[in-house]
Amino acid sequence: MIVQALYLLADMYWVGRLGKESVAAVGLASNLMALTLALTQILGVGTTTLISHAAGAKDQVRARRVFNQTFFLSILGGGAICLLAFLFRRVYCQSLAASPETVELGVQYLVWFVPALFLQFPLVSMGAALRGAGVVMPTVAVLVITVVLNLVSAPVLIFGWGTGHPFGVMGAAMATFLAIGLGVAAMSGYFVIGEKFLASSYQVCAPISDCGARCSGSDFPRGLNWEFWGFT
Repeated sequence: MIVQALYLLADMYWVGRLGKESVAAVGLASNLMALTLALTQILGVGTTTLISHAAGAKDQVRARRVFNQTFFLSILGGGAICLLAFLFRRVYCQSLAASPETVELGVQYLVWFVPALFLQFPLVSMGAALRGAGVVMPTVAVLVITVVLNLVSAPVLIFGWGTGHPFGVMGAAMATFLAIGLGVAAMSGYFVIGEKFLASSYQVCAPISDCGARCSGSDFPRGLNWEFWGFT
């Protein structure tokens, strides 16, 4: 959760050198980030709880089924929300920004930042599943690497350091998207190569009628708290 917030804070740190309009444009994404934090918190804690129960009962089939369903739920739910945010990004920026310049910069930033928000859903889902199975180090390592990569690549893409091709405020979002994308790829590779207890398989995707409800209900109050924080 803290790492997710660091992506936006890192962008604001580097974008601060571009001017107040750029900082305001990046700040427009804070509400969307808060919504993502709330939803992934609900999904992540629910996934960890259900898989830890299955792991404690030595029920590998159910643990795999819960992981598969929560993973696909994260893609479908996160994809639907982020698609709406992407399609209505200009309307969203116009409703919050104080100047036309901020609106344009905000739209440019969200072109890459909204897809980065989408990638956080499967990343959190995979990390929560591993925690439920008692595996912590791969998730921690991947998240730390993504934060460092975001901090390092942001100035390269924003100011064109070493490349001569600055992208401005859009480069900050590109760096976040690149970092999280590599994180998702690394976690997916771990599940394919190294993870044995949990695995993605269509054979264990038979519906669990209460999986979604129990997953969301496990941490719904905390998710509402994050939503309230974001929109106030």
